[in-house]
Amino acid sequence: MECDWTDQRDAWIFVVAGENERDRRFTEGVLRGARERGFRRIMPVDYEDGFTAIYHDEGKFRGRPFAVLGHLRDQTLLRELARSKVPCVFFGKSEGEAARRIVREHSVVCGTDNAAIGRMAADYFAGQRRYASAAYLDLESWSANEWWSRERREAFAEAIHGHGVAYAGAHLLLDDDFSPERMLSRFGAFVEGIPKPLAIFACNDKAAHDAALCCDVLGLKVPDDIAILGVDNDPAFCETAPVGLSSVALETTRLGHSAMTLVAQMLRGDRPETTAVFCPPSHVVERASTSTTPLADLFVGKAVDFISANADRAVSVADVAEACGTSRRFLERRFKALTGRTILDTIHAKRLAAVEALLRKPDLPVKTIAIRTGFADVSSLCALFRRAHGCSMGEWRAKRR
Repeated sequence: MECDWTDQRDAWIFVVAGENERDRRFTEGVLRGARERGFRRIMPVDYEDGFTAIYHDEGKFRGRPFAVLGHLRDQTLLRELARSKVPCVFFGKSEGEAARRIVREHSVVCGTDNAAIGRMAADYFAGQRRYASAAYLDLESWSANEWWSRERREAFAEAIHGHGVAYAGAHLLLDDDFSPERMLSRFGAFVEGIPKPLAIFACNDKAAHDAALCCDVLGLKVPDDIAILGVDNDPAFCETAPVGLSSVALETTRLGHSAMTLVAQMLRGDRPETTAVFCPPSHVVERASTSTTPLADLFVGKAVDFISANADRAVSVADVAEACGTSRRFLERRFKALTGRTILDTIHAKRLAAVEALLRKPDLPVKTIAIRTGFADVSSLCALFRRAHGCSMGEWRAKRR
């Protein structure tokens, strides 16, 4: 049965993502953005093969409006999507850039800001002021091809050196067809001669989890001798290790929301305003693997996550407390005690960070920036910006040209 596609919201939205925590959060952001814009036909698909089967099933979607977000690699499929001018958002920088060369003007690449992740890890360790040295941990099976790990490692090494902490290099941890004895002996040999306390920044939570297992078996004290920090804040790894793992949290929910905004533009027939969107790190979720005092707090972590995910709209302290399932008074006192700033200050800081990112686009009007970041009017944004920076947005822009 043919449908009358008179409304772009009748388009089908396919989200092709995996099952890890990062992909789940990206999908969550896409779905939230789609619901906010009134899209009714949204279909998450676990793998590319599943979408390919749907696409080729009797040609049901040929000539009908739809968009695809997530992981796409099959070049034959990509060429078909390019010929049909299907809007695509590719999740993953390296693979996405390769796919974009095929689909071209009807596509956008989104991914993680790996250099910013490495710098945040270095800043976090340096802020604790207790480490004699620092090292980077990678997984051997990924090291040859994983550009994202290389970007994190290089940024971390440069930043930690800038903080005056001795950088002890990178270690490749066996994870593919390994024997426990080899993994443990190699890890033990690596950390043995490095001055302690040692700060280890792992490429992701999987590597951090394996490092925690090695330390546990080898009798190394975490975090007294070795502190371990991962990336992704994936509970499957962070909360199942021998010690709770601290992790750099990523704003992938917000990234998915931004991706859906660009898809809506392309479905209207407009060119996307950018060809690449990168997800910055949000904050370090501190657990026992780096904390010598009980600083980790479930409610505060939820509050920061909620504020980061909603940096593009107006939220109140009451909204944050409701999202965390606790009272406003309790959360405000706990938040200030653990972070050193108020909830409202954090909301303003996150929203201004989003404003600053848009201000770096020289042709984007201030009115448009105010709308995209959830300010009721331009004057409210201008007043908050001047209080925070001591200058107008125009002056701030001029200094950075």
